[in-house]
Amino acid sequence: MNRLFTFFSITNLRLFLAVVFLNGGCFFSIPGLNGQSTNDQRRETYYQNLEARARSLSQKLAEISGTEPIPFERKQGSVLSSMEQDLQSSNPQTAFDSLPGPPVEAPPLQPVGEKETLYRADGTPVVLQVAPTTSPAIASAPGAAPKKRAIRRNMEKERGSYFIHPFIGVAVPPSTQSFKGSGSGSDASIETKIGHSLGLSFGRRWDNLEGELHLGYVNSDYGDITIPGIPLPAPADGQLEIFQIGTRLGYGIPFGEKGWFRVAGGFGFASRRDVINILSGDSYLSSETVFTYDLLLGLGYEVGLGLDGFLAYRLLGVSENGNFDSVAMHLFQLGLGANF
Repeated sequence: MNRLFTFFSITNLRLFLAVVFLNGGCFFSIPGLNGQSTNDQRRETYYQNLEARARSLSQKLAEISGTEPIPFERKQGSVLSSMEQDLQSSNPQTAFDSLPGPPVEAPPLQPVGEKETLYRADGTPVVLQVAPTTSPAIASAPGAAPKKRAIRRNMEKERGSYFIHPFIGVAVPPSTQSFKGSGSGSDASIETKIGHSLGLSFGRRWDNLEGELHLGYVNSDYGDITIPGIPLPAPADGQLEIFQIGTRLGYGIPFGEKGWFRVAGGFGFASRRDVINILSGDSYLSSETVFTYDLLLGLGYEVGLGLDGFLAYRLLGVSENGNFDSVAMHLFQLGLGANF
């Protein structure tokens, strides 16, 4: 009986301890679990409030800057992982770096230098260098301003393709004319006087080049003749006449608004007639066709209505005529010509 009582007592004690242990564990474990769940809820609410404020600030910044708001991607996880992720995503420097900056203008293209390395599509380097040149039209000092080419003026366009120049002038022969027919065995000398000339020239212009055909008449008087062996000059009179036809080739240059300058030279033929009458009774006459040459320098100015006034100097050379020696005369001409 005592053994049975003892067995039931031990059994009841074990059951009581088990119940107490279980009840006590539940009592102490449940409040702990309930407290941990409440803290998690508070912490989650706090984080949600922070996220809401961050989203609101991001939306305001986006409206001010005119850009898209910063995205917030929050992964579900544990409390610690959520805290670490929120700390990383809410970093102020990261948020500032993600904002768009001011527009940056592209730098202007720089010209390729004398020596610069470029690369082909396959990566092969290519060195650019200025090619040497010996052409004066291409080779020039770097940075030198290009020279402006002056426009060449044109006589044909400014004055006309054709011209006609009548003229009159003064003929200045040498002071003496050599004569071989005095019978003294040496040349006699005949005094000459200033004469006159007149003529007409007709020409054609090609750009600034000119070609012309001219007709002229020159007359000069003779005076006393000096014969070797006779101390005093013998009284005499006579004249020199030249009827000339010739051609000239020249070049004209316009200057100023209406002026021009021309130079020309040519040759021709003339009918030369020389006569000398000595008061002692001797007379000498010679007439031949001779060769002539002349050089001309002219200066003109447009006076209006297509007319040009001009002044010219002309050197006329005439070959010998019988006993009369060759002569070179200086002619000063004045005229009024027309262009058409």
